[in-house]
Amino acid sequence: MTPRPVLLPRPFGRGGDLAALLGAQGVRVDHHPLLALTAEDSPALRTALDALAAGRYTHLVVTSRTTVGALLTVRERQGAAEGIVVPAGTLVIAVGPGTAAELRAAGIRVDHVAAGSGAALVEEFPTLAGPAIAGSSTTGGGAAPARVLFPTSAAAAPTVRRGLEALGDLVEKVDQVTAYRPEALTPPPAVAAALREGGYAAVVLTSPMIARHVAGIGVGAGTAVVTIGAPTTEAARKAGLTVSVQADAPDDAHLAAAVQQALHGPGPASQTPTDDPQEDR
Repeated sequence: MTPRPVLLPRPFGRGGDLAALLGAQGVRVDHHPLLALTAEDSPALRTALDALAAGRYTHLVVTSRTTVGALLTVRERQGAAEGIVVPAGTLVIAVGPGTAAELRAAGIRVDHVAAGSGAALVEEFPTLAGPAIAGSSTTGGGAAPARVLFPTSAAAAPTVRRGLEALGDLVEKVDQVTAYRPEALTPPPAVAAALREGGYAAVVLTSPMIARHVAGIGVGAGTAVVTIGAPTTEAARKAGLTVSVQADAPDDAHLAAAVQQALHGPGPASQTPTDDPQEDR
């Protein structure tokens, strides 16, 4: 085992797999969540889910596992026995294999898995705009523009929404609706002190909000900083942190590899053009 542990400040329910993977590789992990994630049971979200069930959206875009759990929570509070209802004519797009697996576990089919990032989703969307709405046409004879439901974190940047809206005639509207809210948690004094004083070999940052929170606590000079993707790296740097390694893809296997690289000698962040969906992961 490593003489100093690695700090994993991921939210509850989001750190177990990575901690187990690193543990099997001989890395001691301290999982201390610095974010709490709360489902947003709002009239806007309930209305959007009802509209989804009624077939008013051509596409459902989901960019994180947390979103799936939040939607299920809201539907349960509505007293809906059937969970999240997605009509056959609505295309379901997941960003990343983890999100896709969570949707399938909830009984929701996945029609397309974007390559792990919001940027990939926007790039791939023009090829996905037609299949779900082929039966509807505009006066010009082409497929009708897409109507997209995009439930996400209250802290998510508008990058995906703006990217889809910039596709012009392909997209009629994008309803970005808050599905859950992240709240910063105060760490135990011993954890904060260890982070500031270099008591951790590395800290793993999995969202821009976590990056900013960790920077506010302070990171000791002897602690490597590992990030999940480009937006988190950018947020960490803007907050004054020096990023040691950026994961080559936003999943547990690549995060574990990035931690191993950091522990064997921190260097400049990976130059591989990766992107995380700017969610709380």
